[in-house]
Amino acid sequence: MIADVASARANVLLVAVQVTPDPTKAPGLNALKDLVNGLAAYAAIAAVASILLGGIAWALGDRMGLDRASSVGKSGVLAGCGLAFLVGIAAVLVNFFLATGSSASAGPLNTDGSSSPRPPAVIQLADSAAVVHDEASANS
Repeated sequence: MIADVASARANVLLVAVQVTPDPTKAPGLNALKDLVNGLAAYAAIAAVASILLGGIAWALGDRMGLDRASSVGKSGVLAGCGLAFLVGIAAVLVNFFLATGSSASAGPLNTDGSSSPRPPAVIQLADSAAVVHDEASANS
């Protein structure tokens, strides 16, 4: 009983709190944006360097019969491509999950003031009125 009241009160309090990012309220936000953009530029340059150096090692290792240099070169090319992908998709991923999280809600409030987190997972329907469920016996 007490847990139900506390849970209902917590749900009401959680519904009342809203988080809306407002760039005008954050001091130094432009400097932080410049820092992140600079880091992204360094990462993009590092990705290009990794692809170029990995490609050179791959080509020379393959040409000279150095299997280890060839495999390290392949890894460098793949790492550079992965880094370039992450630099390009980072803002898109953050914006997607921010929009998804802001659209989530605690669910509709019931008439008694509590909110149900989700509908029941399993619903059983009986087609016939002749279906009778016996009470669980103490022996079973």
